[in-house]
Amino acid sequence: MLYRRSASRAYKGVILIAFAVILSILIPIFSASCNARTHILTGNAFGSYYSVEYMGDNRDDELRELISALDEAFAVNGSGDIASINASPVGKSVKVNSYTFRALTLAFEIGCASDEAFTPAAYPLTELWAFAPDNYIGAANSIPSEESVGQTLKTVGTEHFALGDEQTVTKLTDGAGLDLGGIGKGFAADEVSELLGEDLLVADFGATFRVTAPVKISIQNPRGSNLVAEATVSYSSVATSGDYQRFYVVDGVRYNHIMGRDGYPAGHFSEDPVISATVTSPSAALSDALSTAAMVLGNSDELSRLLEKYDASCVLFTETERFTVGNTPFEFIPQK
Repeated sequence: MLYRRSASRAYKGVILIAFAVILSILIPIFSASCNARTHILTGNAFGSYYSVEYMGDNRDDELRELISALDEAFAVNGSGDIASINASPVGKSVKVNSYTFRALTLAFEIGCASDEAFTPAAYPLTELWAFAPDNYIGAANSIPSEESVGQTLKTVGTEHFALGDEQTVTKLTDGAGLDLGGIGKGFAADEVSELLGEDLLVADFGATFRVTAPVKISIQNPRGSNLVAEATVSYSSVATSGDYQRFYVVDGVRYNHIMGRDGYPAGHFSEDPVISATVTSPSAALSDALSTAAMVLGNSDELSRLLEKYDASCVLFTETERFTVGNTPFEFIPQK
């Protein structure tokens, strides 16, 4: 759940979503006249909600146009860039817009840096495990066979695509597919921040935050309702990934939508898998992608090196333990 309220005034309503983060904006210095120049734009994109809070002139139309363009370009269905790439035959170069190309360039970079713990090229697995927009219903009677997982893995990874010098993307392997779901919301938050500059207070895309104003963020227990950690951040970005957002249970085993490098949902073969990862970094796109990687890598030296490379930190929760990796601003809340 996510509750949002100002320290100086009530917001128009309460937003509840299935993310274990709670956010409160701490801006007690606003005057009545300043409040009149504060705007809150809300809507739906990337399969989730968004909320943008900013000061200055009303720029809602510009923001809607930007967010809509990103949502269309990143969708795996329809006629946007990612859908067009996935539908293209092997060897055909697809010209994409600058947003898509920059998002893919960063996603491919993080994919390489994380040895594909995060990858924008796992869509064939997402489809196989029935987590794609067209086939996810929140329930399943069976899971893919070991043979089908192995075959699908042969089409997964950034090596099956080539990024060209003129904003082109070329599929190199039949059956390969891209999905920017693991970085798209963060990229959108960063683009909104770029558009608004210092006028931005908070860009919140499905609990992936880019903030300038001082913001208090609390992490909720992914298996309960109590708060387990909190931090006040500004000029920063925070994102959480977890196994509680999209999942189903088969024969008493939980299968989540984040795909591991072995072709199975993240943590499937771990005795104590990560169930929640909250990453803080300078960029919302980075936090978004790195929180996915953290779900796959767990509390490891590999994760530590990856976070250090991007000046990021992480709070991890497993079923039985909690960890911090890097110099995180979050502090654990003593439990009664």
